[in-house]
Amino acid sequence: MKKTLKIILYTFLFVFPSLQAKVILPSIFGDNMVMQQQSDVHIHGKATAGKNVSLSISWEKTKIITKSNRVGEWKAIIRTPSAGGPYNISISDGEVLVLKNILIGEVWFCSGQSNMEMPVKGFRGQPVLGSQSYIVAADSHRPLRLFTVKNDWSTTPKEDVEGHWSESSPKEVSVFSATAYFFGEQLQKTLGIPVGLIHCSWSASKIEAWMDKETLSRFPEVDLSVLNNKEFGYPNGTPTLLHNAMVKPLEGFPVKGVVWYQGEANSDNPVLYKKLFPALVSQWRAFFRSPDLPFYYVQIAPWQSGGKDELDWAWFRQCQLELMKEVPNVGMVTTTDAGSEKFIHPPYKIKVGQRLAYWALAKTYGVEGIAYSGPIYNHCSLKDKVVEIQFDYGEDGLTPENEELKGFEIAGTDGKFLPAHAEIINGSSAVKVWNNDVPVPTEVRYCFHNYIEGNFYNNAGLPASPFRAIVK
Repeated sequence: MKKTLKIILYTFLFVFPSLQAKVILPSIFGDNMVMQQQSDVHIHGKATAGKNVSLSISWEKTKIITKSNRVGEWKAIIRTPSAGGPYNISISDGEVLVLKNILIGEVWFCSGQSNMEMPVKGFRGQPVLGSQSYIVAADSHRPLRLFTVKNDWSTTPKEDVEGHWSESSPKEVSVFSATAYFFGEQLQKTLGIPVGLIHCSWSASKIEAWMDKETLSRFPEVDLSVLNNKEFGYPNGTPTLLHNAMVKPLEGFPVKGVVWYQGEANSDNPVLYKKLFPALVSQWRAFFRSPDLPFYYVQIAPWQSGGKDELDWAWFRQCQLELMKEVPNVGMVTTTDAGSEKFIHPPYKIKVGQRLAYWALAKTYGVEGIAYSGPIYNHCSLKDKVVEIQFDYGEDGLTPENEELKGFEIAGTDGKFLPAHAEIINGSSAVKVWNNDVPVPTEVRYCFHNYIEGNFYNNAGLPASPFRAIVK
């Protein structure tokens, strides 16, 4: 009997070696990582069952001691200092695991669909303009670290993701998210402290896929019964599947904020997106334990979609514009000058990433003197036959003065939109719009088509957002 038990025990340990192995950590905890400064990091892992696990942290004088449970799971909380490094963390249950070259700084979570996933080197036949010089100049010694979450999905929450922290070598930078990299590159250069970027996106993904089941259950428009299926032909468009596999495993790893480039896959239903986006922001703020977590997103760029003069993408941009005024502590990057008529993946990712950084630098880090938004519609009024429109973010001037603005249209009582003359009212943050054939304008709009080129900016060179408004 004893011999039989010994054989069973030996077989069990041989088949399940992790129960007697050294400390094992989720992939987000590794060499070269960046941890959010002045925050509580909930570190966890597996070790030999029932043993003390000690953590020696090079910026602390005292060890942290915890104990693994009967299946080897353990957890601890690390309090991080102000930005700095490099540091090491040694974790031992009798056998030591050392995490090396750790930096403390600012960590941002970068998510969305293909326009976030598009790498610095571009997709095949679809380049990122100007990126080559950034790839060549990438410096592994620079305190800018990168982590990409591999695409994955699951009907139930997972414990880990596949990925690793890397330094900013040309090889690593070339395949990293372009939007995320140019955001982080500008952030690190201006702040002068370590920055870590977690890239977590999937082409053609819907917002529902990034949300948890509990949150989505509040929206009867979202069909959760599909989760009972055994096969998923479109997992990145299926509710909860990406959250379970790509977001949930990162719980307890603090971030400073979120940058989000997504919406194309939801452009057919802006009414639903208007409900889901605030819910996603609220869910992720709870998930990252940060009630005021900054959330900066990109207005989808001009593209022909079903036809350049169609309006489905225009209405979606209007939805995104309205969300900026309805959801607290968010900001939106405008892209009327950063689209491509023929390609859904425009090449101007440097503009997009840097504009996201302007929002973060100005609003999250309080750097003064930075313009961070293009002109945003505020209100309009009718004076005789002329519509006067007031804009926010034009205090330092609107451009081009003394020239015709392109992209404005007005409609009268018949509801038919016609091209309009438009000029900046010099010395103000206002534009006057008119058409002599529309004696009583009732609506006004700017760049309100799937793809249209405008020329309206503020002095910082940031483009105005498309909009549609009723004339009052």
